[in-house]
Amino acid sequence: MRREDRHSYLAMGITAFAVIAASLMLFFLLFHIKSVTGFLNTIGNILRPIFMGAVIAFLLLPVHRNILKFLMAITSDRRKADSRNLSFLNLMAIIFSLLLAVFLIYLLLAMVIPQVYDSVVGLIQAIPDYIEVVQGWLQTFFEDNPDIQASVMSIYNSSAASLEQWLNSDILPNLESATTTLDWVRKDIVPNLTGVVAGVSGVVVGFLVLVKDLLIALIISVYLLARKDIFAAQSKKIVYSIFPTHFADLIVEEFRNAYKIMSGFINGKLLDSLIIGILCLVCCNIFKFPYPALISVIVGVTNIIPFFGPFIGAIPCGLLIFLINPLQAVYFAIFILALQQFDGNILGPKILGDSTGLASFWVLFSILLFGGLFGFAGMVLGVPVFAMFYSLVSRLVSHGLRGRGLSEDTKDYMGKTGPMSR
Repeated sequence: MRREDRHSYLAMGITAFAVIAASLMLFFLLFHIKSVTGFLNTIGNILRPIFMGAVIAFLLLPVHRNILKFLMAITSDRRKADSRNLSFLNLMAIIFSLLLAVFLIYLLLAMVIPQVYDSVVGLIQAIPDYIEVVQGWLQTFFEDNPDIQASVMSIYNSSAASLEQWLNSDILPNLESATTTLDWVRKDIVPNLTGVVAGVSGVVVGFLVLVKDLLIALIISVYLLARKDIFAAQSKKIVYSIFPTHFADLIVEEFRNAYKIMSGFINGKLLDSLIIGILCLVCCNIFKFPYPALISVIVGVTNIIPFFGPFIGAIPCGLLIFLINPLQAVYFAIFILALQQFDGNILGPKILGDSTGLASFWVLFSILLFGGLFGFAGMVLGVPVFAMFYSLVSRLVSHGLRGRGLSEDTKDYMGKTGPMSR
């Protein structure tokens, strides 16, 4: 038997083995899906600090690069010739970026938490007024049915009296200041939870595990930022060792494009939501809306979600204002509509640009799909992830059309087109 024949038979045998192995693997996955899902969840829990560290490093990467560029600019060429000095500059850029992130988070919390605290206390203090408003609505609603009105109002009045007594005697005196609140939580809430809820130790352990994961994630983010160039080079080596050069170039280019889409969208959306939250706080104070800090936090956080975010944040805020002043709720709805128009047509395009390149239909499709699969995280990340898939498919389609000598312009395929082979 010739060597070429042996090679062909060997290739056929390897192909047959691969097909059989893939079929067995698919059969196993279909009939043991719960075991596979449990195994993947276990691996995910073990690697959670690495995922969290990768997210932190991803968010800090633009800041780190700008700080490193500044440090490189003020460093002499003689010092930059030594690789040890470059490593030191990289480390200093990482430290400065982490310190800047911690400072910004502290500044944001220092500004927001006191006002949110005051808003929550004011909301609790206003509950008796809300009770009277709801009582008036119930009396009006059941005024044609006195028997039902008597039954409903007796239950409502007793419940409202118990609620007011509890708020006035137990809650409000302990919310006079942050110090009394912390003492109250430490002396009364925690012991009662320990006695009532049997699984409170599990909550405490879960919180400690989360803190531990966050600390490990910070360390991992430092490692990732320090060795990002090495990891990128090693990944490229693997890609070029497996695939042909032209195909490996395409893969590397797609990963660069995916990073550009993801980083541009996430960082831009965070900045956009921060600006919207600040604008909302300023305007709520100008228009004398109640609980401005609480409303601004809700609007700013939900604005991270594309398309649906403004409505998700405006609905509970509008209901809260409606209980106090229905007319102000109408003004608030008009204000939110104007704010989101400003964000969608002026601020958002200025910050985000065309970072995703998706039409409105595909934005809506990706939010519904990924939001249904992965919840809140899917609604936030669905648009950039789908944009990466969309970009990949578009490039593959364009590559195939160029190989066949056909037009890449979509307009050429609209309406009645003639035979494309001519």
